[in-house]
Amino acid sequence: MLKSRRIVLSFVAVATLAAAVAYFIFSDRTPRSRSADALVFQRLDGSPAGLVSFRGQAVLLTVWATWCWSCREEMPALARLRRSLGGRPPAVLALSVDRDGAEVVEPLMEQLNVRDLPVYLDPTGTSVGRLSVSGLPTTILFGPDGSERGRWFGVRAWDEKPMIDEITALLAGAPQRSAR
Repeated sequence: MLKSRRIVLSFVAVATLAAAVAYFIFSDRTPRSRSADALVFQRLDGSPAGLVSFRGQAVLLTVWATWCWSCREEMPALARLRRSLGGRPPAVLALSVDRDGAEVVEPLMEQLNVRDLPVYLDPTGTSVGRLSVSGLPTTILFGPDGSERGRWFGVRAWDEKPMIDEITALLAGAPQRSAR
């Protein structure tokens, strides 16, 4: 009985992994045409905010969580990207989907020594559905008109020249090469 249970559990694990790989290979990762203006979230102090307040600006938005190790890895690179841009587009924002909000986000940002990256909160996780986020971290580039210009899944070296060049090209209207 124990042996058959292990076989069933192994089969379930392999089937789950196969489904995840198939999704990654065959999913549509082309930029979406929807506008981000309807996305509402909170500042760390709990006051309301949203992407509509960035209308007219390009925005690089990373959806992440403190429990996501990959997300933790890329927070410092996002902060370095923001510093290197020196106020030039895009605005770089991090949107945490942690249910416990600022209570868990602020200590982690302190621990990672990330002080100059604007962090927002979505404790209800509404952004995950509205933006069709299927995994964390997911980063979306919105143009000044609020339309999606690019999308990346997983950790990136945001502060390195190839990524900066790709972001610049997408903002200039070039099609995204891949969601690597």
